Amino acid sequence: MSTASMIINAKSSRNASLADELLYVTKRYADIRPYVLERIEDLVPALEDIEKGDSSTLILAGGDGTMQAAITSAINRKRFQTQPSYVALPCGMTNVIANDCGLQGPPATSLDNFLWRRGRGEVSRLERPLIGMQLSERQDPIYGFFLGAGLFHTAVQFSRQNVQSMGAKRSLALALSVAGFIMKSAFDNCEGPAPLSAEIKENGGDFEPRDLSFIAMTTLTKLSAGIFPFWGEGADPMAVTAIDYPRSKLLQAAMPVLRGKAKPWFAEAGYHSWKSREMRLRFDGPVVFDGEIFHTAPGEDLILKVSEKAAFLI
Repeated sequence: MSTASMIINAKSSRNASLADELLYVTKRYADIRPYVLERIEDLVPALEDIEKGDSSTLILAGGDGTMQAAITSAINRKRFQTQPSYVALPCGMTNVIANDCGLQGPPATSLDNFLWRRGRGEVSRLERPLIGMQLSERQDPIYGFFLGAGLFHTAVQFSRQNVQSMGAKRSLALALSVAGFIMKSAFDNCEGPAPLSAEIKENGGDFEPRDLSFIAMTTLTKLSAGIFPFWGEGADPMAVTAIDYPRSKLLQAAMPVLRGKAKPWFAEAGYHSWKSREMRLRFDGPVVFDGEIFHTAPGEDLILKVSEKAAFLI
């Protein structure tokens, strides 16, 4: 059996107290090589060392941003002759990626169980498409799974300042963040400019102007706390949901939207969901991609394309 490598991001929100526990587990197995990152800049040297060996399994112990950075570097730098199978170990604050295609339960216990099953050949493999995001056609894509803009960015900031700062984690943090932000937004008067005034082009079509409150997209099959605000149909791999501006019937729409249950009046009220493979957006504002905040380049299209996949072991 080839060696499995593990990257532990010691700076992830939950990980400072977990690193020692995870390292203790690895000492019980001869075929695992751990790397502890004291800062995210240590990721590239760790990957460079891993690619010199025979690892076909890469365990990522961190949050969504750690997983995004590792997968992006592996693809863009062609670090492996064959892309490794990833193991998503939930050690961040919300762990949306790991909730869909990672190990479940306390990190040290789930790692121990996985390594034991791996030794017996009793692990399963699944694939997820990757959203490749380019802030400019001159830049390499950033690969990830869950992206949003408009009030999505505002909701993330609300969560970090009002929920996560109080110590809430994972599914509880997401549920409290969503509930609190919906109540706050429901009583806003929707006056002034749209949170996201954008032009959107899909699958080679024409750009269309849209005043939006919110837009989000994912290639995952579930998020967390039973929340999955996507109900569009089709064969394309990227689920997209957009809410028009000004908002209407927000409290009435909140629960079915969060559960991905369409209502006959959604389209008329400005709630839309569909599937896509490639999108271009033009707007000026922040984008949240797997929990990391990026800013669109003035005069450049934000390009979103599904062309790669990542394999996970569970």
